[in-house]
Amino acid sequence: MRRTSLGFALSLVVASTAAADPLDELGFGAAATGMANARSAVAVGAEAIHLDPAGLALAERPELLVGWQYAHDRLAINGDDADLLDAHGTSLGLAIPVRISGVQLGAGIALYLPDQFLARIQLAPISEPHYVRFESASHRAVVEPAVAIAIGDWAFGAGVSLLADARSRELVFDVGVVGGEKQGDARLDIALPVRIAPLAGVRWRPSPRVELAASFRGELSIDLDLDIVANIEVPNVVTGDATVSLRSVSYFTPMRATLGTAIHPRPDLVLTADVTWERWSALGSGVPDLRVLLALDIMPPLVESMREPARFRDIVTPRVGAEWRTGALRLRAGAGYLPSPVPSQTGITSFADGARVLATTGAGIRIEPNAILAQPIDLDLAIAWQHVARALVRKDAELQPGGAFSSGGDILQASASATVRF
Repeated sequence: MRRTSLGFALSLVVASTAAADPLDELGFGAAATGMANARSAVAVGAEAIHLDPAGLALAERPELLVGWQYAHDRLAINGDDADLLDAHGTSLGLAIPVRISGVQLGAGIALYLPDQFLARIQLAPISEPHYVRFESASHRAVVEPAVAIAIGDWAFGAGVSLLADARSRELVFDVGVVGGEKQGDARLDIALPVRIAPLAGVRWRPSPRVELAASFRGELSIDLDLDIVANIEVPNVVTGDATVSLRSVSYFTPMRATLGTAIHPRPDLVLTADVTWERWSALGSGVPDLRVLLALDIMPPLVESMREPARFRDIVTPRVGAEWRTGALRLRAGAGYLPSPVPSQTGITSFADGARVLATTGAGIRIEPNAILAQPIDLDLAIAWQHVARALVRKDAELQPGGAFSSGGDILQASASATVRF
C-alpha cells in the first residue's frame, strides 16, 4: 500500500480566551472600584502601581494595601444561565518612598492572587456561543513591580507586568501493536518562559486644582504553543506519524494607553475622568491555529477549509469618577461606557459579548493616628454594576441556515480594602 502524506488545517475547531487584565475588571483597591477605575490622575502610593506607576513616587510614607474583590456574573445565552465561574481574589500592594535632596523616589509591587487558580485556560468550540472575554478574565495572577521618581510638579514611573507561556520542546507518543500486545510510550518536555509587558506613566500638576496623567501598558498574553507527535505502528493495519501543532492565545491583554485628569473645584471635592484606547485588533480573529499533519498508510485524504472570521477591533473606553471628603469620611461614585471589541458574529464563530454600562459607588474612612496607631489607616468599601447589552445575533444563511443566539446580562462586583502606613 502506498504511503500518503496529507496536511490539513482545522484552525477553527477551538477558541482562545480574550480577556482584559483582572485589575482592569475588578479594580486595584476599593477606592478605584468605587470610582469606576477613573483614578489615574489622583492615585498615589500602592494603588497607583497598576493605574499609573508615576503616582508610586507621591506616597508620603511606606504603605501596604490589602484588598479582596468578588465578581458575580449573571450572564445568559439563549435565555439560560451562561454558567460562568465567579471571580474572587486578594490584592496586595506595597509602596516604599524615599526622599533624597528634594527628589522623591518610589519602589513597589502590585499583586493579584485569585482564590481558585493561578491561571485558567479554556478551549471551547468556536461554533458554541460563549462569552469569550468573561470566561477567564479575572482568573489569573497579576505581578507588577514598578519604580518611580517625582521632581517638583512632575512624576515619572515605569514597571513591568509578568506572565508565563506554555511551550512544548517535545511531546512524543509511540503507539502500536507488537506480537499481539498493545504498546505505548511517551516523552514530554514543556517550557514555561516568562512574558513581560512594559508599564509606564507620567503625572503633572500644572496648578493646585488640576492634575494630569498619562500611562501606557504593553500587550500581554499566555501563549499556548504545543507540537505533539504520535508514532503509530499497527502491522497490516496502519503505519505512520501524526503531528498535531496547536498555537493558541489565552488571557490576551491588549496594548493600552490612558489619559486622565482630575479637577479640584473645592478642597473637599475631586472630579476625575479617564479615557483609554485598547488595541484589540492585535488579537486578530481570536481563533487559534490547529494543524494536523498525517503521514499514514490510509486513504482517502480529508481536506476541510473554512472562511476566515472577522478581526477584533480597537476600542476607546471613557470613565468618570468623583470623591467627596467630609472629615474622615470619603464618598465615591463612578460611571463608564465599555464598548465591545468583538466583531460581528454572523459567520462561523459565536463569541458572545456586548457593550457594557458601568456604575459604581463606594465609601471610605481614614482612621487618624491615636494612642494605638502611629500612622493613618484607610478602610474602603465599594460595589459596582455592569450591564452587558442584550443582543440577538443571526447567522449568515449560507453558513448556518436559521442559526442564531442571544446574549446579555449583568455583572455585580464588591470590593474591600485597607491601606496601612508605616
